[in-house]
Amino acid sequence: MAVARYAYDGGASGIVVAGCRTTLMTAAIALGMTLAGRSLRLPRKLMPLALFNGLLMSAMTYGNIGAVEFISVGLAALLFFTFPIIIAVIVTVLRIEPAHPVKLFAILLAFFGLAMMLGASVGDADWRGVVFSLVAAVCTAINGVLVARHFREVNAFVITFHFSWTALIVLVVIGIFFAEVRFPVTTGGWAGVAGVAVLQASAMPMYLYALSRIGALKAGMFTNVQPVVSIFEAWVLFDEVLGALQALGGALVLGSIGLMQWADVRRRRLSLTTATAADQMPPAATMSTGEKET
Repeated sequence: MAVARYAYDGGASGIVVAGCRTTLMTAAIALGMTLAGRSLRLPRKLMPLALFNGLLMSAMTYGNIGAVEFISVGLAALLFFTFPIIIAVIVTVLRIEPAHPVKLFAILLAFFGLAMMLGASVGDADWRGVVFSLVAAVCTAINGVLVARHFREVNAFVITFHFSWTALIVLVVIGIFFAEVRFPVTTGGWAGVAGVAVLQASAMPMYLYALSRIGALKAGMFTNVQPVVSIFEAWVLFDEVLGALQALGGALVLGSIGLMQWADVRRRRLSLTTATAADQMPPAATMSTGEKET
């Protein structure tokens, strides 16, 4: 996200940055899998879902990167990073995971922090950047839940390839009919476009692999470092500083995510301890009352 600022300062538009990034990722995966002799075939029953996830990926890519064209890197990162909370809401509402009191409290705390960020940004931040970030967050959350539930047995690079070529078609259509297409006019601008393409093309397959192995909620939790790094980079590279209320709201969101993660780890440890204790219980302790009396 921070590197994208160089692209925009060099004259590029968001659709160009998102399109170049998706083109590179699609081509690199196709070439790499071909050279490795691996098939890119996806099970036919998953193809409709893959097309839908590709549509989500186009919104993820364009929204996440495109937001930086209109608002600061730090605010864009914090708004986008509400997606683990949205994942928690989805898995709770759909009863994919149980609704624990700590998780519900963390969700409420996170949305209070989001409200603070949005309230502090009214009149100060371009609404287009805010909408781009939040739409990207929602699409990322839905994508994460779907990948974790339906694509566990599929190679992460195969998933990424099919999501990417679908997203690329959508981005091309957006560029032709809706968005302003502007290419960089400076060397720094082209470097920014290339940097975004290389970094995100490298990261996306790894993120989808994590989704398929450890689930949407955990994968979302482990990306806690993203907004912190983005805010630090924006401060070092561009002297961007968040407002006090924006920073406080962001801290509440990150804190709520950490709270959910802690509660999840604690619950799993208790379950493991209980299971271990049951396994170690002597046979006599498991007898019924009648058996003991006999």
